[in-house]
Amino acid sequence: MSPWWAVPFWAALGALIGAALRRPARALLPTPRQAHPLIAAVTLASITACLFGLLAWRVGVRPELLAYSALAAVCVPLAAIDVLEQRLPATLLMPAYPIVAALLAALMGHNGATMLRSIAAMTVLLAFYLTIAFAAPGALGAADIRLAGLLGLVLGWPGWTTVIVGTLFGLLYGSLTGATMIALRCATHHTLIPFGPALIAGAFTGLLLPLG
Repeated sequence: MSPWWAVPFWAALGALIGAALRRPARALLPTPRQAHPLIAAVTLASITACLFGLLAWRVGVRPELLAYSALAAVCVPLAAIDVLEQRLPATLLMPAYPIVAALLAALMGHNGATMLRSIAAMTVLLAFYLTIAFAAPGALGAADIRLAGLLGLVLGWPGWTTVIVGTLFGLLYGSLTGATMIALRCATHHTLIPFGPALIAGAFTGLLLPLG
């Protein structure tokens, strides 16, 4: 069991990191979007704090909490930008690959099987979403595929069950978002709907559910 202070401490750290990421996130947006409430410091800080706190509660004070939290820190501004601009900036997404990979690699000790599973999960999700992109042109962008690979790298660490559950929930959230927007006449079947937030929400659902 985690010490009583772990969740509030980690949530407070998440709030600080979320607020600090506002400036680089704003720099990736055009001027009219930079004042949007979704990219405000309080919004990014609140969501990041929530994710950090939930991860600390679920994972406990364990080394992998660092890798999961690093993913959360980058995914919050990525999701906000995707909602506002329908894009996932490579300048924010791609540096997360070596950071998360290095944090996971530092944990493997004398057993490389877990790290190999993470790499395999990353490869599988890259191939899976690339297949979807070819099968349904316009459904996914290249950045969505790159994001899926990053999420797979982390989802693979706990096990294949987490990979499957996180992926299925991501697809479910994406489908529900599109169907809801169409039902509310906020979009049509031809409207570009940001898929990144759904992938991210699905991944963290998989990480937070008690699967094993």
